[in-house]
Amino acid sequence: MSDKPENAVQETEPSEEITETTPMQGPQLLVGLAVGLSILSGSSGLAWYFWANQEEAQRRPQRAKIADVQAVRLQPTNYTIHLPSQGRVQARAATGISPEVGGRIQSIEPAFKEGGFFTPGQKLLTLDKSDYLNAVAKAEGALSQLEAKLALERINRAGFTNAVSVAVANLEQAQVALALDKIEATSFSNALNVAKANLEQARVALRLQMLERNSYSNAVSVAQANLKQSEATLELKRAERSAAIANLKRLGKLEGASPLARKEPQVAEAQADVDAKRAALEKAAKDLREKPMQMEADLMAKIDVAQVQLTEARENLKLPAQREANLQAKIKVAQVQLTEAKEDLERPAQLEADLRAQIKVAESELAKAKRDANRTVVRAPMYPGRITEKRVDIGQVVTAGSVLATAIATDFAEVRLPVSNRQLAHLNIPEPLVGTNDTQALANQPPLNCPPVELRAEIGSVVHRWPGHIDRAEGQFDATSQQLFLIAQVPEPYRKPHPLRAGLFVRADITGNTEDNVFVLERQTVRRGNEVALAVEKGGTMVLQRRRVEILWSNERIILTRSLQSGDVLITSPIDYATNGQTLRVQVAGEAPPPEKKGKGKPSVK
Repeated sequence: MSDKPENAVQETEPSEEITETTPMQGPQLLVGLAVGLSILSGSSGLAWYFWANQEEAQRRPQRAKIADVQAVRLQPTNYTIHLPSQGRVQARAATGISPEVGGRIQSIEPAFKEGGFFTPGQKLLTLDKSDYLNAVAKAEGALSQLEAKLALERINRAGFTNAVSVAVANLEQAQVALALDKIEATSFSNALNVAKANLEQARVALRLQMLERNSYSNAVSVAQANLKQSEATLELKRAERSAAIANLKRLGKLEGASPLARKEPQVAEAQADVDAKRAALEKAAKDLREKPMQMEADLMAKIDVAQVQLTEARENLKLPAQREANLQAKIKVAQVQLTEAKEDLERPAQLEADLRAQIKVAESELAKAKRDANRTVVRAPMYPGRITEKRVDIGQVVTAGSVLATAIATDFAEVRLPVSNRQLAHLNIPEPLVGTNDTQALANQPPLNCPPVELRAEIGSVVHRWPGHIDRAEGQFDATSQQLFLIAQVPEPYRKPHPLRAGLFVRADITGNTEDNVFVLERQTVRRGNEVALAVEKGGTMVLQRRRVEILWSNERIILTRSLQSGDVLITSPIDYATNGQTLRVQVAGEAPPPEKKGKGKPSVK
């Protein structure tokens, strides 16, 4: 018991300290707690009472919502794809105009100014050509001098040529004379044999005549012997004729030879002698008693003549040997002369060749001098164009190869248009098909179809357009963008009032391929995931059906596809949270609205 008051005293000490700082706070706290607890208990009891005694609410069925949508009925069509691109205009060709020779500018044509137009090869300016004309005169004089030397050398060469011809003729003449002499030596040998035969014949005849004189009784025998002798003579003459014909054949003179040369009179004479001997035989039989004194004298004369002929034949046979030696010496002299003439002829030939080479060099120098003189007239490139920059003026000294001005072609303007791989699938690029081993591939190419292109640019507040075509594609893809650049050409870019100037940025509309039997859908009708909303009839009611389509081509406005059917109804109105089977009230563009049905019927589209 005694411990409790101590504890109480210890517990009340802090309260006394508080009371001293905030008087009357303890009783107010207790009152607040009591009021809060009473309000909470009363509210809880009242809530329980209402919850336990409330009536159940009547549930009503939710009415289905019918969405009103706009739609179009799809029909396939042919659609030409237009590919957009852009680029900067550039000239078909840009050339730096440079002179091929140097000199002082003497005159300038009116077209030689910035912005001036020119025709192909038009004269633009002229350089001083006095030095070049002097070079032409000098080259002409050197060429004339060399040509005169060549003409003189040809005259000398003609003399040497004649000397060679004379030496050749002399040699041939000596060789022919030697051949004729050999033939003649053969004839002399034959003549010696003939003379010996004639002498022997005369002696035989003399002996026969002596026998006839000693005994006339055998006159007939002698006549027969004479006949045989004549026949032998005939054979001899025929042999001589054969030898003469053989010689003529060897000489190639048989065709035009005379009968004497062919020994025909001798043969005829021998034949006549045979005939005479026959007549003598007949006469001998008649004149056995007559003494042939006269015949003996004739035979003696024949022997003398035959001996003289034999002596002459032997003397003549000695002549060919001497003449052959003379002819051999003449041939050697002719050969020496021919060799000397040929050597003399070779020296002018080398000199003439040197002169010809010098003349060719002089001709080339003259041609160059004339070209340089003509090149003092500086002409425009071989295309219609325009001067874009002028760097020199009259009186200025220029050097060969220095750029006097820059020019661009005005017959065509070109634009490099980048095209992606996706766009290339809808475009036929005009390119020839060339094989590595087909050398005639370019010559046998079919005509190329160049796609049309329209370029447009806004100048001021007006949009200008220029029609053109795709001429070609560059040889490779751009490694960074993986795009292929097509080259569009616009003919006559300066013909319009607003020309298509180089450097202008333009937008391009390229006409691509035409897709057949495709459906053209507006861009907003295709939803995420390449889905479209179709209105289909199901049980007499139009409901929504989502369908995925395959896109053939698209741009910012439309999409092409073949995944739909003709007559499909495509919903064009935006629908939030579109679900399959959702009931629709559809208004098809261009068709009458569906009739309203009473009762439980649903709207439909017919």
